[in-house]
Amino acid sequence: MAGFCRIWVPNFGLLARPLYEATTGPETFLTWTAECRTAFDAIKKALMSAPALGLPDMTKPFFLYVHERRGVAAGVLTQPLGSAKRPVAYFSKRLDPTSLGWPACLRAVAATAMLAEEARKLTLELDYMSRLLHS
Repeated sequence: MAGFCRIWVPNFGLLARPLYEATTGPETFLTWTAECRTAFDAIKKALMSAPALGLPDMTKPFFLYVHERRGVAAGVLTQPLGSAKRPVAYFSKRLDPTSLGWPACLRAVAATAMLAEEARKLTLELDYMSRLLHS
């Protein structure tokens, strides 16, 4: 259920990473660790306090901000609201195993491509500006 609401939670992929790792692999039983409990509680808290998102306005431009950290692509799709930018959606996805082996600059490019595909579902193929946060 929390995964369904991930677009409303900034950095959902980073928060949920311990849970994803605990549920993948050859083990048939889930080993519930303190790290899993912390992740679960963080997701509950984030869902209860998620910031309000605006509805997409197809007459305004879209801006996609992307950041890659610890193998997770995180991004926010925004639109102008006065002099500020209002979030329309949050995205987070784990990079594939191939991308994880790349240098940071190429992981950032892979993250942008991955989240651009997700953003396309909301922008309905309209143009948008992508901005990559890379240090």
